This record gives sequence, structure tokens and C-alpha cells, in this order.
Amino acid sequence: GGSKSQWQFCMKKYNILFVLICLPVPSAPPQLSIASTSPTDIRLMWHPLSSQHSRGAVTSYRIEYSSLDNVDTVFSVEVGGNETQFTLRELQPNQAYRLRIAAGTGVGFGVPSEWAQHQTLAHYNHTSHLMFAPTELKVRAQVSTLNITWQPSPNHTVVSGYKLSCREVDADVEKMTQTHLVRLRKKARYHLLTGLVPDHLYEVRVWAFNKQADGSAAVWKGRTEKATSSLPMRPPPLPPSSIQAAANSSTSIRLRWEKPRFSTVRIINYTVRCSPAGTTNASLVTYHTSAAQEILIGALKPFTRYELAVQSNGMDAVGPFSGTVEESTFADRPSSAPQELRLSTINSSSVLVSWRPPLEPNGVIVGYRILFSSNLSQPEHTWRNLSQDGSITNVEVRGLTSGTHYFFKLGASTEVGAGPYSLIKDIQTPPDQYELDIHAVTGIIVGVCLGLICMLLCMCFSFRNTKTR
Repeated sequence: GGSKSQWQFCMKKYNILFVLICLPVPSAPPQLSIASTSPTDIRLMWHPLSSQHSRGAVTSYRIEYSSLDNVDTVFSVEVGGNETQFTLRELQPNQAYRLRIAAGTGVGFGVPSEWAQHQTLAHYNHTSHLMFAPTELKVRAQVSTLNITWQPSPNHTVVSGYKLSCREVDADVEKMTQTHLVRLRKKARYHLLTGLVPDHLYEVRVWAFNKQADGSAAVWKGRTEKATSSLPMRPPPLPPSSIQAAANSSTSIRLRWEKPRFSTVRIINYTVRCSPAGTTNASLVTYHTSAAQEILIGALKPFTRYELAVQSNGMDAVGPFSGTVEESTFADRPSSAPQELRLSTINSSSVLVSWRPPLEPNGVIVGYRILFSSNLSQPEHTWRNLSQDGSITNVEVRGLTSGTHYFFKLGASTEVGAGPYSLIKDIQTPPDQYELDIHAVTGIIVGVCLGLICMLLCMCFSFRNTKTR
């Protein structure tokens, strides 16, 4: 907007044009998040401005960027007002860039965000092992909290979990203070940082990790909101009451609660804490936000008991968590096959099959099914099968053909249904080893002896007869 005299001039001389021309531009820039998914790309994400800050309909966003090696050459690109992300392409690998964004209405663009730095990825050779940065990192800044959400990395199958860091940044000298680091489980998509200082600049980074290495980080940089000094400090809201949890499926639990009684603080939303019962591992604790008095928590493990608690969030104050309630998810089919399938021959027509229960049974194992065949190319439904009780972990398979190559696989079942089969293992039954019949041998020997005796007697009689002549 212009000076006071310019405003008065418009009001007196151009009342009609005042609405069209003299409307103020946005009073604040969008909060910018940055991530890289390849050595030549930078992905930018931001939240739409609130009506209080936009001062009208946002019609476009202007993104400015330059390399740190050449800050005098600034590139600019504009995108539509309905966009919340944009990818800069054809950048230099392993190059540091600075970036900022401004929102614009029909009148013009507002103040841009502070310059944020980001370095593109270096060239890599093994893309299957590289962990990309999480996508759609978004942060809602309030007076003393940062509400952080993100989506999984593109190659999330190699990810063991996520790490989140937050540190205060001195805008003038880019001096970094102590870093707050949090480890989160693989399924985490949300985290709430509390106890921050109002109107301070913070940098938030989220990155994936596994046992071998850490991945690339998605970065957000922005300020917490200013505290309203004219208002007295509000007390924190009380926790909700009458919390009830009920399993909705094998991977979800529905949680309901009532607003806290006798609370004078206006509640904006609620935070739900969820963790496996009895866990001491902080990375297994997840947090979820709900504006309603219920939430359906998904991505849970089947047949697992969880502890849940709810926290009330005021405009600029966060209350304590309620007491915990416990609920178990329903059972499901096993998601893994029985382990350590072993085969050993007993004799030419019998094989001993042994195994260990599945690593992820997802319920009580009620039975095992053994499939076996001497022809690997036959369809599965034609294989011979043998069923066993869920308490048994070995069985003797009889009636096999000697000297034959057999193929075995094994699956487990809960009351819900059957899980996947194990990998196929094979074994060769030994050929028959014929045993001599003692009675037959004795008969043969006696017969041969009698035959020899008869021959000798005949020879003797023949010799005597010859002498007599």
C-alpha cells in the first residue's frame, strides 16, 4: 500500500478506483518448504495464506532463486494462485541455491519470504539405495507451536524411519542455536513442536534414515506468530473427558471424546498420542490432529494393543494430555510366511518337515497347510496338501515315492484367513534299499545243498556200477 496522503488522495479523487487499485497487497509471505528429489530438481511447497494475511484473492505466486556463487543473477518464475507447490528443474547438481516466495493479488505482490538456502543432490550411482527427501513438507506456525506434516519419500520401501530437527535461526547472521532432534517411526506423517518462542525464526528439517545412512532432508524456514501482548496470558485448556476407544479394523482404532468440562479456553483442535502399550521406544509414538471430537487412527499393526491419550489445543496454549485408554486392533491374516522351513529324509518314502511360526502372525495361528509336489510346473491347486494344528511345528510326510525330487511350501492361517506361503524348498527321497528275506535265503541254500547231495549220490552209484562190470 501507499502512504497516508496517497490513500486520502484516492478516497477523495478516485472513490471508484480505490477498490480496484488501492487495495493493500498481502501482508505476509507464504511459509516455504524445500526438498530435492533428484540432482537437478528443487521442489517448493507452501501453505495458502489466510484471509487475514492475503487481503484479497491470491492470483499468483512469484518464486525467485539464484545460486550462491552468483547472487547477482536472480531468476524469477510465477505460478497460479491455486498452486501450492512447484518444481524447479534443470539446476546444477551439488550446487547451493537461495530461494524465496511472494504472494500476489490483482494489486501486486506482497513482501517476499526470507531467503532460504538449499543444496541440490550430488550425482549418485545407486538410485535404489538413495533415500529421497520426504515430499509435501508443510508447517503451520502458531505463537509457540509448529504443526509439521509430510508425505513419504518416493522410495519409502528402503526407509526405516524419519528424523526431524528444529533449531532457532538468527536472521541477520544465520547463526544456528541448539538443535532439537526427534526420531520418528516409518509410518509417522505428523509431529507437533511445542514450547517455542513467539515471533522467532526457525528452521525445520525432515529426512528419512535406515541402518546404513541418512537420506536427503526436506527443509522449512519460517517464523512463529507474534504474541498478543495486550491480552493476558491464557491458561492452558483442560484435557478432554469421556475418552472411548474402539477397534475399527485390523489396522485402525476409532477414538471419541467430549470437550473438557468447566474450561473457559477456546479449543482450536485436539492432538491424539498413540503408541503400542508398554513401549519405551519414542520412535514408535505417533501424533495425530483432529478438529472434531473423534478421529480414526489408521496404519496400525493388526492384533496389537495400543495406548491412546488426547490433548486440547487452544489458540496459543497447549494443554496436558489426558489419561491413557487402551484398545487392541482386530486380528488379520498373517502378513508373513512361516520361518525356517526345513526338510530332512527319514527313509525312501518319508520326509520330516519342520518350521517356526510367522514373524508377523497378526493373530493366533490356528493351522498350517503344507503343499508338496514332484512337478514344480503343476498349478498350485493340483499339489498334494497336508493340514496341521496351529500348535504343531513339525510333521512327517509319508507315502512318497523313492528316488523322487519333491518341492514343499508352507503357509499359516489365523481365524481370519490364510497368509502367504513360504519360499519353495526341495528334497530328493533316497532310492529303495532291498532287504534279504531270511526264510527265502534259507530255502535256497537247503535246495542247493539237497541238489548237490543228490548229484554226489548219483555219481557214487554210477561209479559202483562201472566197477561191477
